[in-house]
Amino acid sequence: MFILGSLLLWLSLSVLSFGASVQASVNENPIIAGESVELAIEAEGERVEFPKIEKIGPYRVTTEGSQRLERFDDDHPVIRWIQLYTFTPKKSVTIPSLRVVVDGVKEKTAPIFVQVKPNNQHYLDDFLMTLQADREQAYVGQMVDVKVIFKEKRHVPVLNVDFVPIQFEDFWVKRVGKEKRYQEDDYLVHEIHYLFFPQKSGVLTIGPAKVKVAIAKKMRDMFGFIVQKPQWITFTSPSLKLDVKPLPNGLKLIGDFKLDVHMEPQKVEVGQPVRLTVRVEAEGNIEDFDLPPLQINGVTIYDEAPKIDQYYRHGIYSGVWEKTYLLIADRSFVISPITLRYFDPTSERVKEIVSEPMNVEVVQPTSRQTFDAETPQPTEVLKSKKGRGMDYGMLFLAFVAGMGVMYLLLQWREKSKGKNDSFSKMGRNEMLQQLMPYIATSQEAAKMAEQLYSQSVKVDRKAFKRLLKRLQS
Repeated sequence: MFILGSLLLWLSLSVLSFGASVQASVNENPIIAGESVELAIEAEGERVEFPKIEKIGPYRVTTEGSQRLERFDDDHPVIRWIQLYTFTPKKSVTIPSLRVVVDGVKEKTAPIFVQVKPNNQHYLDDFLMTLQADREQAYVGQMVDVKVIFKEKRHVPVLNVDFVPIQFEDFWVKRVGKEKRYQEDDYLVHEIHYLFFPQKSGVLTIGPAKVKVAIAKKMRDMFGFIVQKPQWITFTSPSLKLDVKPLPNGLKLIGDFKLDVHMEPQKVEVGQPVRLTVRVEAEGNIEDFDLPPLQINGVTIYDEAPKIDQYYRHGIYSGVWEKTYLLIADRSFVISPITLRYFDPTSERVKEIVSEPMNVEVVQPTSRQTFDAETPQPTEVLKSKKGRGMDYGMLFLAFVAGMGVMYLLLQWREKSKGKNDSFSKMGRNEMLQQLMPYIATSQEAAKMAEQLYSQSVKVDRKAFKRLLKRLQS
């Protein structure tokens, strides 16, 4: 009898709520901290305007969509509208009275108090979350290995695990690889790996880290049926404190470095380029590294953007930095030593690498020798034994010679046309090579070469063609 009475009471409440004009309800109350609340506003009428809710208390609200249901009451259709909202309160909060316009009439819902209970004890055995770092002290720029680890009991019906980006300030951060999943005792472990590089000294904070977990939960829908829906819960780890010390002597680099400087050729003619390549190999962060501008008196210098390749292997963040310069001068010069200073955290000492000075010999172009074409010898003319008669052999030879000359003229025209068209197909490097012999003696050529070397500047090919013709004339 008790069960039958409870069932009749639930049916009567359902009928009464279904017949009400406007009402608001939540899917569960009380809830556990981190769980989401689903607010449903129901109204009956032809036209219903639901409220736009951005926040409930300090908590952001998401509109999930609406439903339209229709039933017949005494052969008259009745339309029922349901609007759903979700929010995730951290503490108990009151949903205020909300205004709903039904067929032009303003109505209000009753306020709802949502009680939020702490989740520490509720999920203590089922879920564990930690934030780990490989050190408590570091130097500015030194790598700190950070891992976010979330564990779930295998029997818990988890539908999805979504890591929220970790919070930080005054760090350069790089994520390593994808999320790792593995089993450990009775837990399924989710692991996210980061590399933190502190950018200033002092006590810095890493985290907290957060993860959103969707748990399959049985709920009663608007019709009274038991259904399984995802219930989102947010877990938060404690923050970490990192004591960061400054680098000595105003240094910017920390780690272990190697420097290689290569030049070729050592001897060039005036106007010809010398290629200088500087390569730095590092066990440490080299993303923001750059050398001071290279300056040599009397030398025109073009430099490319550096090529940087960073990678993480066997627990070490390493990289290669490489930059190429083109040096053009009209006299011999010396490339001064390049110095690289850095702090070695293993020995806690300042180290210095210095390259050797390099001498470049610039010589005048070798003179080109000209050779006179040999004077053709007169060809002996054989006379025909018939005297004044027509020599058909000579006519045939003349015809063949004429055809040969016509063929050579056509070939010359095709080559000339191809040479003119080649300017439109010529790449920047080819155009730059054409200008190299004239850069040291022509300001126009040097300016055009600078435009060609800069990939961001559009080059006027017609102007290049006119300039090259003037230089070659």
